[in-house]
Amino acid sequence: MMPKTPLPLSEEWKDPDSYIDSLLSFATSSELFRNLCGGVHILDFLTREPDLYTSLLPEDWRAFFDKHDIQDILFLLLREDIKPLRDRVSALKDQATNGATQDENKWRGGPLPPISLLDYILDIRRFSLRREFTPPSPKNAEISRHIAVGMNPKKHHEVQNFSRYVADLSTNVERTRGKPISHIVDFGSGQNYLGRTLASPPYNKHIIAIERKHDYVSGAKDLDIQAKFAERKKKIVIRNKKSKKEKQVPQEKPSGCPDCRQDESYMKEDLGEGGSSDMVNGQDESVTVINVFRELDLGADDFSWIGNKVPKKVADDEELKPKGTISYIEHEIQDGYLEPIIKHVVRPEAIDLEKTEDGTVVAIDTDDRKASDASVMVVSLHSCGNLVHHGVRSLVLNPSVAAVAMIGCCYNLVTERLGPATWKLPVLRSLHPRLSQTATAYDPHGFPMSKRLEEYPHESGTGIKFNITARTMAVQAPYNWGADDSERFFIRHFYRALLQRILVDRGVVPKPTIPANIYEMPESSGSGGTALIVGSLRKAAFASFPAYVRAAVAKLVRDPTYGAKIEEKMTSLSDEELERYLKDYSPAKKNLSIAWSLMAFSACVVEAIIVVDRWQFLREHDVVKECWVEPVFDYSESPRNLVVVGIKQ
Repeated sequence: MMPKTPLPLSEEWKDPDSYIDSLLSFATSSELFRNLCGGVHILDFLTREPDLYTSLLPEDWRAFFDKHDIQDILFLLLREDIKPLRDRVSALKDQATNGATQDENKWRGGPLPPISLLDYILDIRRFSLRREFTPPSPKNAEISRHIAVGMNPKKHHEVQNFSRYVADLSTNVERTRGKPISHIVDFGSGQNYLGRTLASPPYNKHIIAIERKHDYVSGAKDLDIQAKFAERKKKIVIRNKKSKKEKQVPQEKPSGCPDCRQDESYMKEDLGEGGSSDMVNGQDESVTVINVFRELDLGADDFSWIGNKVPKKVADDEELKPKGTISYIEHEIQDGYLEPIIKHVVRPEAIDLEKTEDGTVVAIDTDDRKASDASVMVVSLHSCGNLVHHGVRSLVLNPSVAAVAMIGCCYNLVTERLGPATWKLPVLRSLHPRLSQTATAYDPHGFPMSKRLEEYPHESGTGIKFNITARTMAVQAPYNWGADDSERFFIRHFYRALLQRILVDRGVVPKPTIPANIYEMPESSGSGGTALIVGSLRKAAFASFPAYVRAAVAKLVRDPTYGAKIEEKMTSLSDEELERYLKDYSPAKKNLSIAWSLMAFSACVVEAIIVVDRWQFLREHDVVKECWVEPVFDYSESPRNLVVVGIKQ
């Protein structure tokens, strides 16, 4: 099942090691790349002096951009066939040197792009991972309508393709290792669309769904009922003939199937919701389970096992009856060690729960058999932040884990392991407390994971480091931008940057200064450079700039630190004043749009480095037999489409 090459690279690269060497060299030596990916911030665009656009981009680039529409510039970055264009520009340059006339010195009705810009575009493209997805043959098994309940088109595309991929991968792992995969562990299962599909025909897998948010687990259980994967608990109406009053008493109907004993369901006592019960040898043991947890007095920080077994009658059609199982575990994953969690589901008979003197609940192994008797596969569909790191590490930390298949997202939530960047280049961004706070986290679970990136030497120090701005930009999907949605992006960013200009002019926040080191926080920084968080606004807020300011100020006045000053300084602004700001700064909108486009385009390399780091971590461990990265979705449907796969020896 492993693809021909372990990384989805362009044809230029003959082996992954030469690619990684060149990739890291580019990322640590290109001043322009480092500025576009973390060295500038949109909030500084209209407040910084000298002008940020002028400081950021070469003069010949700016001269070219000035003569072309933003949509033409996007076409050049994302879709133009660059190599023939570069050859033409280079040939015309030679002709001009020899005194030859230039008859073809135009591109889209304007001047030709400078060679340095074309070279930069080529570099970003060649270092970006390929995202083309080839649909499997034969066609994926369709998701039954009762299982697809709640899925939007994007989620349907993801679940349909990834469930097939996971099922095929588990079969391949079983064949190569000579041992069946007993369970599939889903990290950050959310509403459990993936797990519900895998537990249903034609896959019929046994799922351990781990999710930290109780509301998500409850929602997943409700969807199980809507999908006919579990039965709703029935109620008995008891009538008192004398009082003629009715009282509803919940009756715990066994939701477990005696024929499916591969796992046990455990439940944290929650009398408000009631609980699922288990059938063991024909006996309903739900009361025993509830009593155990009552005696142990489990707190909110402890594990919560909430199980749904497959009901006996789900559908009239025998082929549609689920034959898999789902076990929900409500738990916040903080590292990759899973053995106690896995054992509670895979081999519950080998576990006792005991309470220590200090009140801590511990799991005691009552069996001499090792956890490695189990064989599970850990998967994730768009886990946020470090959750993917925990999943990748689970392959090398747990004897029970035989394989992993992890798809990440939300790189902005990934923590930093090595500390602040020490790039030796002019500082183009102002001081933001969040930048310093995230850069000094030194989180052992953060980026980078691999030794190769941790120890990579370069002119500015050792190790690959990306700040939160670079990682946030890596979540963009520029190749999916159309004319309308890209214009909406540009308007949002321009309005926010212009609002920041007004906040500075009105004295809400001081004019930001440019420190010698943006990571060295002074003892009293005031609010200079503070990025007040506006957050999401309704679509109507972007109908005009005055509408945007009114909506943003309505949220900002609730800020505990600056709210009073914002109300004092900003609520008196008239629409006429705001329109005047818009008119005065409107020429900067195109410049900001160009900078944002270049940032999003360049950040494709940031995502490539993050993904390669996870793959590199796996190949650095002898316990891993095979590992690779490949696209599993259509980028236009789901741009975070790269899965990191590892299989144990």
